[in-house]
Amino acid sequence: MHKIITCIFLLLGSHAHAYDFQKIADKHILPVYQELHEKTSALDKLAQQRCDKNSLQEKSKAAFIAWQGAQHIRFGPVQFLSREHRFAFWPDKRGVVGKQLNALMQDEKLVADDFDLTQKSVALQGFSALERLLYSDDDLNDKSCILVKAITNNLNNMSKGIVEDWVAGKDPYLKYFVNPNSKNLIFKNEIELASQILNSLFTQLELVIKQKIELPLGSGIEKARSKSAEAWRSKSALQAIHANISASHEMYRSAFSSELVDDPLQSEIEVSFKNAFSLLEQIEMPLAEAVKNIEQRERVEALRDQVSSIKNLISRDMASKLQLSLGFNSLDGD
Repeated sequence: MHKIITCIFLLLGSHAHAYDFQKIADKHILPVYQELHEKTSALDKLAQQRCDKNSLQEKSKAAFIAWQGAQHIRFGPVQFLSREHRFAFWPDKRGVVGKQLNALMQDEKLVADDFDLTQKSVALQGFSALERLLYSDDDLNDKSCILVKAITNNLNNMSKGIVEDWVAGKDPYLKYFVNPNSKNLIFKNEIELASQILNSLFTQLELVIKQKIELPLGSGIEKARSKSAEAWRSKSALQAIHANISASHEMYRSAFSSELVDDPLQSEIEVSFKNAFSLLEQIEMPLAEAVKNIEQRERVEALRDQVSSIKNLISRDMASKLQLSLGFNSLDGD
């Protein structure tokens, strides 16, 4: 009887996973959002002091890349008040940002004392609108400076709000994240929470493949769509992709790598990430230009295929091994 019980325990134990959600939060999620807050705070401080395009471009790009490093976290306070859409309105297939920016610049309410950007369209509130203002051919004037300052202040307030919602107050989100259980109002068990993290990883990798790489690639070199590249004006598309993949790698390591110790799959995933970073380094011009260059386009296509390999290893092989479910992802229907 003792041997039977021991065998049952070993069988059950082979499928048991001890996720350390406190560590995931402390070592990955919270530092990511703290970095975002630091970068948006520095950007806003400069914007309020000096509304100058040349001065603001560097800090704007740094804050944008910090957002790209947080974009893979698709649950929690970033979803409160539609923050994730207000940080960046992209892809913008219908040119909504440009149309609404032009309309707002003609609106006298912009210069009113009670102008409130948070009451305007999400397309006007974040990095997508800010990039247009800072990288346009036109100089900043009194009106556009009002909007620049409103956007940077909004970005800073949102990033600060995310950090506070995670850790501060009587009911911080961290309380629910670190202790999934049957009485938890958000996460009823560890598998549910681990599956949510997996879903976030899958969605981010899918976003990189389908929208950040395939959109500008188009159906062929003659139909490449350079201006479909994210942040093409600031030539930041590849930096954004690098930040996306790097953050996904760190999330995988924080949440799942320890569950695959001594499993060949762990090595496969690490090699796939390494290959993706290597391919990124081989693309020698901005993405908007690379998709129209024969040699560079091949490298972009190879990068897409490599990210697809990472996605499959994580969402198919790892998910099956850890008995996790993907469920719905926020890109469904796009």
